[in-house]
Amino acid sequence: MEFLYCFANASLTQRILFYLLTTLRTNQRAIARSPVDCATVIFLNDRWILRLKLDPALGIEPCDDCWAVLNENGFPYSPSPIMTLVFNDLDAGCNPTSVMNRYHVAIVSHGMPNPEDVQCFQEQFVTGLGYRPPSLV
Repeated sequence: MEFLYCFANASLTQRILFYLLTTLRTNQRAIARSPVDCATVIFLNDRWILRLKLDPALGIEPCDDCWAVLNENGFPYSPSPIMTLVFNDLDAGCNPTSVMNRYHVAIVSHGMPNPEDVQCFQEQFVTGLGYRPPSLV
């Protein structure tokens, strides 16, 4: 199952990533590997995009729970043609750095959910910018 959601700031994005690492994983002890196949986080100046691919063996109830958490914190995102190309290239196995250079987007994280990637990006961006915009709170 795949979800594509938009979040207003870094805190909401981190909350979802922590949920994926803790709650979703804890509730699925029967699955030997992580229930998350891939989580891609992209920063677009005024919002954060999260594309989430869950293990098909996860089951309906955990997917519904994840969907509910995503809806409580963000809203579904319809990708622009450029973002569709970004996701296609990442799916094809292209290096995130080359995808960022090609399409001029900030891929904060790609792979397993990692809230620390968001925090590190947030700190570096604010340091370079000199102030904290609302989307980086």
